[in-house]
Amino acid sequence: MSQLAALVKVTRVDLSYFFRTKWLILTLITLNLSDMFVVGLVYTNMMNFDYFVFYVPGVIIAGMFAAALDVGRRVHLGLSEGVSQYYLSLPLSLNGLAFAHILSAGLGGLIFSSILLVVAFSFVHGLLSLSTLAMIPFMFFVSMGLGGIAAVINLFSGGGDRFWAFAEGVQMALLGMSTVFYPLPAVESIMPWYATIAIAYNPLSQIADALRSAAASAPLSSYSLATISLTSLLMLFIGFFCYRHVFSKVRLLGKI
Repeated sequence: MSQLAALVKVTRVDLSYFFRTKWLILTLITLNLSDMFVVGLVYTNMMNFDYFVFYVPGVIIAGMFAAALDVGRRVHLGLSEGVSQYYLSLPLSLNGLAFAHILSAGLGGLIFSSILLVVAFSFVHGLLSLSTLAMIPFMFFVSMGLGGIAAVINLFSGGGDRFWAFAEGVQMALLGMSTVFYPLPAVESIMPWYATIAIAYNPLSQIADALRSAAASAPLSSYSLATISLTSLLMLFIGFFCYRHVFSKVRLLGKI
C-alpha cells in the first residue's frame, strides 16, 4: 500500500464514521433546521430587523462547526480504543496521518453544511448566488482549520473524559462568543473588549458574515476572504503539528 493510498483510506474511514449512522445525520439535520425556523422566525418578530435572514447563515456555520469537530471526537475515541495505533502500523507517515484527519474534518464540515445550505436556498433566496458558491472552497478551508482545533483539544485533554470539557470550552469560545448567532452590536454591548476579536480573528464570524453579505447581494471584499484564509490556515497548521505530536507520542508510548 502506497503512502497516498493509505492516506485516502484513513480519510475515507474517518469520514465514513460520521456519515455511517444515517438516522443520526437525519436527526442532526432536523435539529439544525428546527433551530433555523423556530428560533429564526420567533426572534424576527421580537426585533427591528429580519433576524431570520441573519440567523440562517449562522445555523449553516454551526452545523459545519459540529461536523468538523466530530472528527476530533473520533480521533479521541480512536486513541482510546486502539484505532490510531492500528493507523500507525500502516505504511503512512506521521505527516500523512495528521493530514488525513484534518482533510476528513474539512470534507465532513463541507458536506454537512452544504446540505443545510441547499435547504436554505429555498427560504433565503439571496443565498443562491455566485458569491455563495465562491464561499464553498473557503468553507472547506475553515472546516479543515476546525479539524486543527480538534487536534489541539486532543493534545491537551489526554485520556479520559477531559476531552468533552475542553470541547465545550472551545465551542463557547469560538461559536458562542462570535457573530454566528448575535449581531456585532449585541456582542459589543456585553463584551466590548471581545467584539474586535470576535470579528477580526474568529473565522466562524468571518464566514457567517460573508454568507450574509452574499444573501444581501453585497460584494465580498478581497480583504475578508484573505482574512478567512489566513486565520483558517493558522488553525490548520497548529492542528497539523498537534496531531503530529500526539501520534509521535502514541508511537513511542503506545498511548497519550
